[in-house]
Amino acid sequence: MTGLPRAPRGYFDAVGGLEMAPATARALSRANELGWADPIRAHQAGRQSALLAHTARASLAASLTTVTGVELTADQIFLAPTMSVAASWAIPGFRGITQIMHSPIETLALLDACQETGLPLTSLTVDALGHVDVSSRADLSQALLVIQAANIEIGTIQDLSGISSTALPLLLDATAIIGRAPVPAGWSVLLGHASSWGGPAGVTVIAAHPTSSWGPSSLAPHGWVSDGSNVPAIVAAATALESLLPHVDDQGRLTFELIEHLRTRLSHEIADVAFAGDPVQRVPHILNCSVLYVSGEALVSELDRRGFAVASGSACVADSDRASHVLVAIGAFTGGNLRISLPFNCTIDDVDALVDALVLVVGQLRAEAGA
Repeated sequence: MTGLPRAPRGYFDAVGGLEMAPATARALSRANELGWADPIRAHQAGRQSALLAHTARASLAASLTTVTGVELTADQIFLAPTMSVAASWAIPGFRGITQIMHSPIETLALLDACQETGLPLTSLTVDALGHVDVSSRADLSQALLVIQAANIEIGTIQDLSGISSTALPLLLDATAIIGRAPVPAGWSVLLGHASSWGGPAGVTVIAAHPTSSWGPSSLAPHGWVSDGSNVPAIVAAATALESLLPHVDDQGRLTFELIEHLRTRLSHEIADVAFAGDPVQRVPHILNCSVLYVSGEALVSELDRRGFAVASGSACVADSDRASHVLVAIGAFTGGNLRISLPFNCTIDDVDALVDALVLVVGQLRAEAGA
């Protein structure tokens, strides 16, 4: 057993949030006692909050240096409450850009932030496994690339090895890959939401590559880019990533093998299951599949009734009845969709219990539908 918490039995929605490790919870509690004051104030309580914020930024810089191989300092770390706020703040820092290139499978938060700039947008092509073809538009100049390192819905990791040859700046959303697999090189500014590595909701980290020409376009007192900096949450985000680092490799191997096992059992025991995303070049903990002749909402509801938590449809808009724009873009089947994402310390017994339940649920729903 590691210092990482074991998720409640039946929980398979790590993308939707992770329980805090004990060390993270203790750090959050202590920071709430010490870092409640506004860090921009000149009084003792404010200075104490400012010191906590700076220490947390330094910790995040050290942790991100480890996972990216890029030497970072606290001054290159900024924080925002959401991914959309982070992207909207970061994009104007790329001076001289006249257009933005992105793929059609980015999160809606990133796509919305791109649209808000008012700059011309170019959508890159994407293949059936979710790989973005950056080289197809490498002739464009003064463009900003906005791409996820790994798609949070289907798990496909992008090959960004050709980015450096384009000489184009890259805003990289690394949320799905930080703490799960090596972060691709070539980024200018990196974004990552802390909840993906066991930190609190409400903290998105922005890291500026030391050799990039990017610079903040507006003030960010003590690194916080929005109103009302949340110092305790920043401290918890830093502690969570620091706690995860010693376990990244072991957890990566474990979850990669469990997803392989899950895919094999689903293929053999349920007819007409289609998988989305690259089966090899993927983050280790995400599996996306569609079960024909049943609805994804019915699958989620029936599994939840039996004690199993999974996601369906669009990872970006969970309360929408629209088909996933990611699945549509790669030409995948959108009905009966499930996204299974493994938490830390998941076991093969956990996965087998999910498959056993899913076999029963699919049989039941298909029988009710006369399929």
